[in-house]
Amino acid sequence: MFAPTFVQHRGARILRIDLSALEPRDLIVAADQVRRIVTAEPPRSVRALTLLYARLTGEAAAALKACAQANTPHIRASAMVGSSFWRVIAADVQARGREELALFDDEASALDWLAAQ
Repeated sequence: MFAPTFVQHRGARILRIDLSALEPRDLIVAADQVRRIVTAEPPRSVRALTLLYARLTGEAAAALKACAQANTPHIRASAMVGSSFWRVIAADVQARGREELALFDDEASALDWLAAQ
């Protein structure tokens, strides 16, 4: 079951969003759940780590992009670890105003970067 959780890393509170095992239809529900969690936090306070290896449909991609846009005012820094396909999606999100999104090859590097932000 999908359950985003806040973790501590080097003294920083980081929202860990593991989408890697989800089916495309579940990504839509997960995007809404993430949006509710993030938008409940104060502006520019959330450090988010997203793990993306799941398959994608057009509908799921649209839901994830909408979630990213809705979350923007609440994000302090965001890191993504995923396949090359997901990096294309992330680049599109970056181009739409999410400059604080950084791409990484592994979770440890992403966590270290987020903790430093």
